[in-house]
Amino acid sequence: MTRTAVATLLLSLLAAPAAHAADSGDRKTYVKTHAFGPDRESKVGVRQGPVTIDSVRIRNWPDADDFADAEADRNETHTMVVEFEYSNRDEARDWKCRYTVTIPGKDGSVWAENDRTATLDRGKIGDTNKMFLKMKTRFYKQARSFKVEYVIWRD
Repeated sequence: MTRTAVATLLLSLLAAPAAHAADSGDRKTYVKTHAFGPDRESKVGVRQGPVTIDSVRIRNWPDADDFADAEADRNETHTMVVEFEYSNRDEARDWKCRYTVTIPGKDGSVWAENDRTATLDRGKIGDTNKMFLKMKTRFYKQARSFKVEYVIWRD
């Protein structure tokens, strides 16, 4: 192997980690805690480049019949909808966001958790992404907050 070939190989090996680090720098993680309640909109305020996650809210709250069923059956569950409002001012490219929603229990356990990777469509302002989260119905009245991890990157 010639000196030139060895030098080229060495340079390419040294440059590879730098190129990988530049790609992974586009992926950023934000963690926010929000108040838990029916149709209560919480401002998020996460911004990465042209993308903002503006707000989050819980929809499909259990009704009185659901709570009555939960008194008779402690394992009764109900599925809520977690709705995120976002804006993507990048008119050329879609972005991605992985939402991980966790509802902590009073004893340090996790009462509910789910994640979803969704597209933040290019040029959309005030659009929404939704995900589903199942939790025991009796916990709805006890939960005070929920945590969301937002991981955002360019598609």
